[in-house]
Amino acid sequence: MERCPLCRAMLNGAETCRRCKAELQSVQRIKRESRTLVGAAIYRLSLGDVAASKRLLRIAMNLHATPEARALWRVVAVRD
Repeated sequence: MERCPLCRAMLNGAETCRRCKAELQSVQRIKRESRTLVGAAIYRLSLGDVAASKRLLRIAMNLHATPEARALWRVVAVRD
């Protein structure tokens, strides 16, 4: 995360915003979990397990719907 989601200050990798003092550890953890789930969905898709890939993507997008996750969702949605 490059900017604080609350005040938009540059973070430079910090877990606490220097301007508004927001604690961002939880936000960063959720983003990491979402990326991990998208990676697992890609792996399951590579094995041909579309159902598991969809389940993992659904969870990932509920956490943090990135453009990459949405694009992958469009790929698996047409594979039914």
